[in-house]
Amino acid sequence: MVEHAADYEWRGEGENAEVLIYTSDAVAAERTLEQALPVARLPGVITPVYVAASDFGLGWVAASETHAAPDLFSLPAWGLLLVADTTASDLGMPPGEVEGWILRALSETPLPSLGEKEIRRSAEYGASWAAEEGLIEEEDLHFFARIDADADALGRRAIAAGARDWTRRGRISTLRVAEVLDSEGAEALGLGSGILSLVVSAGAEDLGRLALSSHRERILARVWGGDFGATAELPAAPTDSEEARDLIFAVTAIQNYAAARTALIIYTLRRVLKEVGALTLQAAWLVGGLESRDVAVVHRNGLAAVGAGGTLVAGRTVAVGTGGMMESAPSFGVSAADGQWVWEEANLLLRRAVLGPLGDESGEAVG
Repeated sequence: MVEHAADYEWRGEGENAEVLIYTSDAVAAERTLEQALPVARLPGVITPVYVAASDFGLGWVAASETHAAPDLFSLPAWGLLLVADTTASDLGMPPGEVEGWILRALSETPLPSLGEKEIRRSAEYGASWAAEEGLIEEEDLHFFARIDADADALGRRAIAAGARDWTRRGRISTLRVAEVLDSEGAEALGLGSGILSLVVSAGAEDLGRLALSSHRERILARVWGGDFGATAELPAAPTDSEEARDLIFAVTAIQNYAAARTALIIYTLRRVLKEVGALTLQAAWLVGGLESRDVAVVHRNGLAAVGAGGTLVAGRTVAVGTGGMMESAPSFGVSAADGQWVWEEANLLLRRAVLGPLGDESGEAVG
């Protein structure tokens, strides 16, 4: 059972920790609590576990002082906001045709393939490697965390999968600035009324899934042996164990590979749009992943790692974080009612602008 704590905020009791839920109503909060209860069983969990939920997504962040659990975080994926210095109407075609034109041009643009040696380097150095290869500009690097990793933590099967998946295009939404809510904040991001904006997301595909599966099986084997103080329902490794350290190394390498893949998308989009003006990277945010911080390990599932002032796009809303929920924020949208936006009312995000479709629908490519 949940208790109403504040506007759009409910609290419930889990096995080892309180669960703090941000959502729209009590019915949704009760449903969300049931989904989040397994998270509160994490050994060594720090209370509370933070959860955000809407019709468009569910995410949580949980920290443990003693254990790392491979089932409690989503694989790292990057989101990007790219802003053009033009409006859709300046492209010389009906706005409703712009997305189709961009997606066709992307499908016709050849992409550089990589062998397993280059995949290893992308996993070790991420965006820094991409800049050395000319995929992104040096001034774009500050958007990506620089954490060198060991590709050996991924395993050979995962590296081979990364070479196959390298040129998959991720998800690209072609939009325009439909409404400016904070003129000063929007201007700092190059967001003026009608400006062409692209929202991109890309993860590590099969490389990430295979690597994480391998480490989960390794941890589960030790759990079955009774060594780790965890259960088979929620496998977890003590943070001072070799298994936990290797899991964190692998997640960092997955995060780097995903960053390199997003750099390839930036490179391709800039080539496609070079005739119509500059395309500026205005924000990049990491969704999911496992982070070692101070004396705890932070598990993020479906939430973005966004601190106070960090920018992301949640649904179609360009917003900045407030630093709440262990510097995490919902990466998915939420319906607005009577001008109220739940994530803002709950003090999780502050709105800057709203993006909208160019024509009847937004252009979206999945690959």
